[in-house]
Amino acid sequence: MPILSPITAEAFCTSIENALLHPTSTDRSINRIQKTLNGMPEGKLFLAKRGDNVYFITEQDGRHKYISKHSDHIYSLLRRRYLGDLMEILKLSGSNKVSDNARRTKLIARLQHFICSCERGNMNIARIVLTRNQYNWFTSDFRQKSIDKTKALRTKSGLYVRSKSERDIINRCETFAVPLHYEEMQVVYVKDLVDELYHDLIDEGFIKGELSNRGSEYSRQLYSLKGNSIHWNVPAGLQSMNATGSIWKTYYPPRGTVTMFNDIKSVFADGSLFLWEHAGLMSQFKYRFNASERNSVLKFKHVVTEENFLETYEYDVDTSEKVDSIIKQRILPRLWF
Repeated sequence: MPILSPITAEAFCTSIENALLHPTSTDRSINRIQKTLNGMPEGKLFLAKRGDNVYFITEQDGRHKYISKHSDHIYSLLRRRYLGDLMEILKLSGSNKVSDNARRTKLIARLQHFICSCERGNMNIARIVLTRNQYNWFTSDFRQKSIDKTKALRTKSGLYVRSKSERDIINRCETFAVPLHYEEMQVVYVKDLVDELYHDLIDEGFIKGELSNRGSEYSRQLYSLKGNSIHWNVPAGLQSMNATGSIWKTYYPPRGTVTMFNDIKSVFADGSLFLWEHAGLMSQFKYRFNASERNSVLKFKHVVTEENFLETYEYDVDTSEKVDSIIKQRILPRLWF
């Protein structure tokens, strides 16, 4: 099981406060939260503190009763209370009333205090603040690209990464409690993409088969097979198709898939995927070509949209302030609600 970035109460409190500064699609978020609450079991949960210990209490038939931290029911009650507070805060967003802004500030502080108390009570914060879809994805086992740990760098939480910039990005993501997987394997079906290119080349006058004589010019066969790989024979203007690592060269169309390892993968509250690719070796042609081709395929196959895909370069992330700004603008407004 790959190492996961932890979600701590401190990081979540920082994250939710920043996320609520500029909430997007508030009405949609409220409706989604209300729908989730409607499907959850009824019940109230209270926190009690005795010394340094935190206890959890439920109300049944007008009586208060302690509930075990190991109860299957406790996380439903914790998440119900969290979502209830979050919905109240979102309903006050956009109001210009002084009283509403003051109440909103108090509710945010109450929500943060609640999450901190849960952590002191040894509860799993991720299980409370993430949607079921986010949590299942975040805690699931996944295949990760192999990495030479003797040459790798480590983040604060212990993830092995390939570059200083990736380490800095992930460290800042952890500061804002962003659930992420590093270099998670993703298989993308591309046979239709390759078929489309094939037919485009046919239309341009290339043919499948042996060498053919076209007057004074020879037209080479469109492609040749080498084991399970395909080698496209195309004019100089399209030589990128024959570059090392090219999808067209490496993957024979009948196989139909390309295996990718995305730098940073996360999931938003609405269930949509978010990918962050950091292009750190753009001075190298092979790296630059592979990055461009991979990103083009992701967009063509609608794995990601412009809103759900981010590509950065070294100058974008050379300070923690720049990284924080990216996280606050591109991730946090859609991460929690």
